[in-house]
Amino acid sequence: MTNLKKLLLLWLLAAVFVPLGCKQNAAQRDLQEGVAAFEQHRWSDAAAFFTLADQKRPNQIHVLMLRGLAYLNMNRYPEAWSDFDRVLNIQPENAEAKKGRGEANLGLGNYADAAADFSDALAAGPDDVFSLNSRGYAMANIGNEEAALADFQRALELASDNPLVYYNRSAVYRRQGNLEAERADLDRCLELDRQNALFLAAHGKVLFELGETDAALAELNEAVAANPNYFGGFKYRAGCWKSLGRWQEARDDYTRAIELQPDDPELWFERAAAEGQLGNQEGYDRDMAKYEELTR
Repeated sequence: MTNLKKLLLLWLLAAVFVPLGCKQNAAQRDLQEGVAAFEQHRWSDAAAFFTLADQKRPNQIHVLMLRGLAYLNMNRYPEAWSDFDRVLNIQPENAEAKKGRGEANLGLGNYADAAADFSDALAAGPDDVFSLNSRGYAMANIGNEEAALADFQRALELASDNPLVYYNRSAVYRRQGNLEAERADLDRCLELDRQNALFLAAHGKVLFELGETDAALAELNEAVAANPNYFGGFKYRAGCWKSLGRWQEARDDYTRAIELQPDDPELWFERAAAEGQLGNQEGYDRDMAKYEELTR
């Protein structure tokens, strides 16, 4: 997913300054409470206060924008989409609302709609890296890899130190089977941010596929240490153990990945295979039953 920093800063500042010149009333107090919660990243509290403000004084643009952003931070994409769409019904040319609705569409898997929203935003600001990266991500997910790569290239011409763009481009190269290009982009990600478990895990995975087993496992260990709550580090490391025939380690990592991402059917299938290799028929049957339930 893409970085919301610009949206957060712009609309947080707008919300902070608007109440100061206004007559104090209940809606403004709710707004100020929401802003305080928002600044502290208490997203649920912020959304609740913004809802109170909206009920008392509907259709304030900054209230809807900030609540939409709070919903995005909670991955509540339908509610976020609704708030940004309300803004656009009031201000059809609001580029920031187009970005917000685009981000909600990405979360909902509405990639064509997301691409359209970011295209509209780019019409107002053609050099906006956030929108280029986001549209590239959407284009990649609707199979338009050429357009995606063009957006990522333009974004990197404008911001060569943005690791998220390299990461998203690396995923396109993976789909194309170009592991060397994928690795080069992930190399750059780690040059820019070596603490990011997402980058470490993806880099470790491609290193393993390129035959650099020791380096791959070292990086996957780093990924797990950097963020023990990111399922991908455990999933990719489990895949390495599986390829090496180390089934107990594979089972343990698949178990942790399942704890973090229980609705991923692939994880249940892979752990079933590990259970089978370890001679645990009960575990195999349990995991296959769960896999079949999730893929029904």
